[in-house]
Amino acid sequence: MDTKHFALHTGSRTFEAAGFLRRSGADTIMIQRLMKEDLSEYIAKAEIIKHAKMVYGNIALAVTDPGSKTSQMMIAQVADTLLNMTDVVASFVISERPDGLIGISARSLGRMNVQVVMERLGGGGHLTNAAVQLEGTLGEAEKRLTNVLAEIEKEEGLFE
Repeated sequence: MDTKHFALHTGSRTFEAAGFLRRSGADTIMIQRLMKEDLSEYIAKAEIIKHAKMVYGNIALAVTDPGSKTSQMMIAQVADTLLNMTDVVASFVISERPDGLIGISARSLGRMNVQVVMERLGGGGHLTNAAVQLEGTLGEAEKRLTNVLAEIEKEEGLFE
C-alpha cells in the first residue's frame, strides 16, 4: 500500500515479498474489498481536488473552503491523489483540521524535496512525504507556503 502501486519505495525485496504472498495464496479480490473507499469520503476528496491549481508549472496546490474541517489523514490522501495527475511532480493540500489547526500535507515524486519546504514552515518529513500544522487561517497558511516556495525557487530552484 505504501509503495503507491509499486511506484515508490520499491526494491527487489518488495517484489519478492509480493511474489511470496501470491504464491502462498493471497486473495487479491479480498484485498480489493478491504481497500474499497466510502462514497462520501470519495466525494469529499473530489471536492478538495476541485479547488486544486497548478503553480510553478508542476506543483498542484489545493486549499479547502474555510470552515470545512478535514482530517490529517484525508489531507494526506488528497495530496497522494494529486500526484497521479498529469504533469504533477509535487502536491500541497491545505485545510482546517478538526482540532482547529491548519494542516498542510506535501507529497512529491522525488524531483522536489518537500521535507525542506515543510521544515521551513516548522514541520518535517521526508523527501517525498512531509507535513506541518500551523496556527492561523487558511489564507495565512497558503501565503506562508507560497512565500517559502518563492524563496526556494530564487535560492536554488524547486526541482532537481
